[in-house]
Order: sequence, then C-alpha cells, then structure tokens
Amino acid sequence: MPSEYEALVSALQATGIPFAEYGWKTRPEGAYGVVSLDYEAGSCDGDGVKCDRSFSASVDLFYSLLSDRNAMVPEIESVLEEICGGSWELNSIQHETGTGLFHIEWTCQVTDEGS
Repeated sequence: MPSEYEALVSALQATGIPFAEYGWKTRPEGAYGVVSLDYEAGSCDGDGVKCDRSFSASVDLFYSLLSDRNAMVPEIESVLEEICGGSWELNSIQHETGTGLFHIEWTCQVTDEGS
C-alpha cells in the first residue's frame, strides 16, 4: 500500500467519523465514510523499470442530516489537504433516494512518500 494512502486512512479514522476501507458489512447509524484505493493513476518508467507511480483513491461520506455537512465536509477536506496537498477534488454530491442518504465523493492521488 502507498504510504500516503495508509496515512489518509489513519487520518480519516481519527476524525471521529466512522470510516472503513472499501465498505461496511453493516453500515453504522448516523454519518459514516468509506475510503478505497482504486487504481494506478500514473507511472514513470525508466530502463524497463517502474521508477515512480501514483494511485487514485476515493473518499465517500454518507449522512442524513444537512446540518452534518457543515462540520464534516471541512474536516474531511482538511485531511485531504494535509495528506494529498493539491491532488484532490470534490467529485460528486448526490442524494440517494433508496437510502435517503446524502453522498459526497472526493477523489485524490496518493504516492509512496519519497518516490
């Protein structure tokens, strides 16, 4: 696992918002999040050897109360800024009719530190 991804998971779990990697067997009551490493986003090869690479990760937040958004969104974006610098973006904001939950997704790029 890329070290920045591991740091991202730890920092999100330290927010107090329940976060799991890749999904929940049973989702928690209230707001919760999911973080996942999605795919290799880019690489630099030299002399037939992979010298450097980055990965795309996603962070998803689910909540039911609009008032939760005002506290949680800045906290998650602060973590993304701290770990990923400028390599993140807000990808989508949705309301899921089936669950009644709001869903915000961010995508970011992570690497191994020092790569």
